Amino acid sequence: MEKQWISDLADDIRQKGHEAAEDYGRAQHRAEIITTQGRTFFLVFAASLEENVKEVKRELQGDVTASDTTFQTTNHTEVKLTRARFPWFDARIVLQYPAILLDYAKGPGVAGDPSQDRKTCVFTFQVNGNDDLFIEESFGENPKEFRRPEELAQRITQLLFHI
Repeated sequence: MEKQWISDLADDIRQKGHEAAEDYGRAQHRAEIITTQGRTFFLVFAASLEENVKEVKRELQGDVTASDTTFQTTNHTEVKLTRARFPWFDARIVLQYPAILLDYAKGPGVAGDPSQDRKTCVFTFQVNGNDDLFIEESFGENPKEFRRPEELAQRITQLLFHI
């Protein structure tokens, strides 16, 4: 013998939980896209950033502002960059889902204390309605969007090298 109140309760759950369940499913789908495509995005970004650093070094070769810039990939989720002078900087970039974190210190002259005056910038992965992955600055009044890893590499290169 079926209890009517259980059927009514189940109907109520279906009606009221339907939208939440759909939202949850979409969020899970977006999280899966970020996880699967985010790693590739980060790897292409890191390669592009390394190429940018090499190009800056080539452009400054022989100039009094030339300085050794170290680019180190510690694993598939972390990059470290250091530069001794003009400008000096100490930066660490980490893939930490659902974001890429840039932690850095810099100054216009000769290397300062990299533990002082550090800044952190957060670039958050997003997925649009067409399931396209992009990344967005999570700071500033008008956060910028980066559709391609090379665009993010350019932004970070400019942040670090700009005096």
